[in-house]
Amino acid sequence: MISSSSGAAAIGSKRDELRLLINSRNPIIIVETAEEERLVHLLTAIAVELCVPLYAWSVTTGLARIEGAPIYGTAEPEQALANIAEIRGDAIFLLKDFARYCDNDKICRRLRDLADAFRSTRRSIVISAPSLNLPPEIASESVPFAFGLPDADELARGVKQVLAEMSRDQHLTVTFDAASIRRLAENLAGLKVEEAMRTLRKCLLARGEADAGLADAVMDAKRSALQTEGLLEPVRRDVSFADVAGLKRLREWLTKRHNAFTPEGQRFGLVPPKGVLITGVQGCGKSLAARAVAGEWGIELARLDAGALYDKFVGESEKRLRKALDLSQKMAPMVLWIDEIEKAFASAGTSGDADAGLSQRLLATLLTWMQDREGGVFLAATSNNISALPPEMLRKGRFDEIFFVDLPNADVRAALFALHLRKRGRDAAAFDVAKLAAASEGFSGAEIEQAIAAGLYTAFSAKAQLSTDILLAEIHGTQPLSVTRAEDIRGVREWAKSRAVAAD
Repeated sequence: MISSSSGAAAIGSKRDELRLLINSRNPIIIVETAEEERLVHLLTAIAVELCVPLYAWSVTTGLARIEGAPIYGTAEPEQALANIAEIRGDAIFLLKDFARYCDNDKICRRLRDLADAFRSTRRSIVISAPSLNLPPEIASESVPFAFGLPDADELARGVKQVLAEMSRDQHLTVTFDAASIRRLAENLAGLKVEEAMRTLRKCLLARGEADAGLADAVMDAKRSALQTEGLLEPVRRDVSFADVAGLKRLREWLTKRHNAFTPEGQRFGLVPPKGVLITGVQGCGKSLAARAVAGEWGIELARLDAGALYDKFVGESEKRLRKALDLSQKMAPMVLWIDEIEKAFASAGTSGDADAGLSQRLLATLLTWMQDREGGVFLAATSNNISALPPEMLRKGRFDEIFFVDLPNADVRAALFALHLRKRGRDAAAFDVAKLAAASEGFSGAEIEQAIAAGLYTAFSAKAQLSTDILLAEIHGTQPLSVTRAEDIRGVREWAKSRAVAAD
């Protein structure tokens, strides 16, 4: 788990980073954020530290010193820039939603003139908006500041305020200790401050009390809220390795690595694992195994939808990926699941002409994050066609290990029949699972499950109970993938011989 001291350090590091940009005399700093209040709070703290005035501008209020009266006639963007030019001495100027006016030639020129004049003084213009698209002339003069989402320590302060407010106004009994407040804040991580506080209020009002179940209710509400973002899809931890047959080596490897998330393991010096790439034959449980990691470890699970990253505007896809990865870091500890990763990055291994280099830029963004990220996010990726992935992704150090999942052997097939029969309310002991396993040689786990599903339809139509004979008939009537795509499977196995670890 991430300690409160590391969270406090994160808050301080953001302030230090922005203060350094201002002290370095960067004339234009751009901040992509919808949380203006948080940004104003941070800039105010920096302005106090540096003993410089802070001004803010919006098209509705004009230019004004923070907590001061607006300067007359500064509502228009060009007028605001003219007044900024007249203000002497060091200062910080926050221009809200100003990027949309920069396409105007006159405003663009005035802003560039100010940037030239500010290089010799400690005067910085901070341009903020939820999404920023600046003209090239301004972008070249600017430096970005990654504000990011609030961490658990920042949210904990808001949680305390909301609990006090609800206790006072709604007469709710609140007896949460520091540890309970911390857990609430951690469960809200990944949301903006106001969104997190709205989520907490909603859960408190719905439950009518601040009880032990509040943290779980908050987590469920957060999952729903994050789904609207379309970047990460929170997935319930409803799968563990009890739902998976075989994969003994993968299980043992994961059991050892889980210790790095415990306080004892961290004190011992264990480094949190980065992740695994699971490849192999289709239908053999790669995705189920990736999901089972979170259930086995008892940490959050989210799926990154690579298709949702792509945007028609240049640069937006990379921003969306960075935002998703930043979000996953805020939700740590968690398992980040990327299913069929080759579909998002396969073109990165080509010249880039197919998509104007977009896959290559997305790959570069992901690889940088994989290399530099903090511990706490375990990347579980699956691939059906690993040969389509660019070699940079497969280089040692990107993933801790690459596991290969082959077609199940007879023992695992028997376990799969028993598992899927129990899931459907049947007593596995009433079936000859050894006979079924022998008859289904070459079947994948998905094909075994489908044979049982088809057998249930047959039995119901015949007004009979599901039996071994019915299942054998379904098996004999099925051509498995190992037959219809034998050449592809041979190729995958050849690739894995010297490049991957057998999962079973």
